[in-house]
Amino acid sequence: MSSGPLRVLLLDDNPHDRQLTLRELEKEFPLVQATEPIDDEEFRRALVEADYELVITDYQLRWTNGVHVIRAVKDARPHCPVIMFTATGTQEVAVEAMKAGLDDYVIKSPKHYIRLAAAVRACLDRAEVRRRALRSETRLQTLLNRLNVGVFRMSLDGELLDANRACQKILERFGKAEAGASSPNALLQTTRTLLPELSKLNDAVERELRLDALDGESLAIYLSLLRVRVNGHDAIDALVEDLTRMHRVVERSAELEDANRALEAFAFTVSHDLREPLRNLQGYLRALNEDCWEGLPEKGREYVSSMGSIATRMDGLIADVLEFSRLSSAELAPERVSLGNAVHEALDLLQNGVGRTGATIDVAESVQVEVWGHYQTILQVLTNLLSNSLKFVPEGKPARVRIWCKQRGRRIRLWVEDDGIGIAPENHRRIFEVFQRLHGEEKYPGSGVGLALVRKGVERMGGQTGVESTPDAGSRFWIELKRAE
Repeated sequence: MSSGPLRVLLLDDNPHDRQLTLRELEKEFPLVQATEPIDDEEFRRALVEADYELVITDYQLRWTNGVHVIRAVKDARPHCPVIMFTATGTQEVAVEAMKAGLDDYVIKSPKHYIRLAAAVRACLDRAEVRRRALRSETRLQTLLNRLNVGVFRMSLDGELLDANRACQKILERFGKAEAGASSPNALLQTTRTLLPELSKLNDAVERELRLDALDGESLAIYLSLLRVRVNGHDAIDALVEDLTRMHRVVERSAELEDANRALEAFAFTVSHDLREPLRNLQGYLRALNEDCWEGLPEKGREYVSSMGSIATRMDGLIADVLEFSRLSSAELAPERVSLGNAVHEALDLLQNGVGRTGATIDVAESVQVEVWGHYQTILQVLTNLLSNSLKFVPEGKPARVRIWCKQRGRRIRLWVEDDGIGIAPENHRRIFEVFQRLHGEEKYPGSGVGLALVRKGVERMGGQTGVESTPDAGSRFWIELKRAE
């Protein structure tokens, strides 16, 4: 949501109800610009002439009803959220309104007015997530069409569902890809023979194949398959590349790795809009706390608290995954960045955690150096590394963290050293991958995305990252970026 005024289309026949509604909104949103049509002509004109972030409508209007309003709004502005704020609706009305595209339903009564602002905030947050997902999907589709790497999706029974242009060109070398073709496409036929090896979600298969094209040329083909979940159903995402004319294997591997990560981010963030039902769950938990807490037995209160903790953790996980997807595609314009400033701002952000745990943090004078990078990304990287150092310590032992820099030719390496629980050498690479956790959630909570964000952010700035660690002997994480001359 933008930082400007909240633009609302408010439909209610009762001017006093409109005034009370705006009063509640202004508690949460100091700048509210409301358009208040009083008949169908003004409503239709408002839909055309102005842009709104939200529509709030009563159900029973003198000139129409709320369900007709919802349908008109969704026809004109499909992504504009609509809240029905009414005292005259029924369960049947609510169901019909939801089918028409209603985003939330709030009962209009003195004790429920306080919920309106929360419902508005939740709707605006969901709308923003949908907008970001749409932009991410559009960027990904553009990327896939521009890549010189074939990308396609196949059903579990071997039907080709989608393919980018590069993939279509490769497939054409082996025959028609449509169902019912006179002769089978050799590449697709080979792919289908590998499907039994993908028996469960996230199973992967890689092959380098030698296949004869229709013109008689023998082609070296690289094929990578991954079983994913899309809209509630399993499918196969695949990368395919003609290696015949490639001379630099290292460059090919890097391109495929980036494309594979982009596909994984797409599978986890775009294909599944997890945040919308999660927001609904959090809203109902909030309502349960406000309306029913006193009447709940002790065990029921424990259940509600546990559900709230789980929902909060899930919300953080989704936020981290969305951030990982953003880092994969965002443009990070290089600039001169003071590592000293970034370190001290990261420590300010973590001040509560440092004070609560009694941690000791020593920042060396050598961090007062400039590098080429992206300030907000460096700040996020440092915050994640410091959070890890504060968290992964033996129970009851306050963390001791040391931060310093060292010049390595034309690059600067920044170290974050702790005396925590350490990491076994065989896990040094694994911990920088998405959703890789080495410890249980109860002892060391987290999303499993933090270090993956560190690696992705540093790589996007042209740098490197790594760790030196052994169990029970602490860890030394490092990032390396180009020194600003």
